[in-house]
Amino acid sequence: MEQLVESIQSLGYHYVLIDCPAGIDVGFINAISPAKEALIVTTPEITSIRDADRVAGLLEANAIFNTKLLVNRVRPDMIQKNDMMSVKDVQEMLGIPLLGAIPEDQQVIIATNRGEPLVLQKKLSLSGIAFENAARRLIGKQDYFIDLNTPYKGPLQKIGEMFSL
Repeated sequence: MEQLVESIQSLGYHYVLIDCPAGIDVGFINAISPAKEALIVTTPEITSIRDADRVAGLLEANAIFNTKLLVNRVRPDMIQKNDMMSVKDVQEMLGIPLLGAIPEDQQVIIATNRGEPLVLQKKLSLSGIAFENAARRLIGKQDYFIDLNTPYKGPLQKIGEMFSL
């Protein structure tokens, strides 16, 4: 794995992302062997957070201290009803700097089930923008987060609010 990463870097790439297999076993250890930093992706569910905490511990045990957190499938409506942990709660539990929070997106599920790349759709999605912003922060080019607490309002909702004064 280390030779593979070195050969890719020799081609001029500054970042090599390795998606580790599920579970913490030999595949995981092999995947992190060439790592200098790590991105831990979790969801705001307690089982996922426990796994992320174990991953963080293994990364530290393997001298990988530069880690960042990406919280995926965030549902602000559930957070407001206290049915889901907030991004801040997840970040505080893990003690890892937050790279980004990606909202749940039905279009991702639909595109995956259809086998169609979501990036080919012309319509921008909130999750797509959040991913792009996280990628920019990863390389140090941007440091603002999308507000997931303010619900999105479509054009008809905005017009309706104008007339309901």
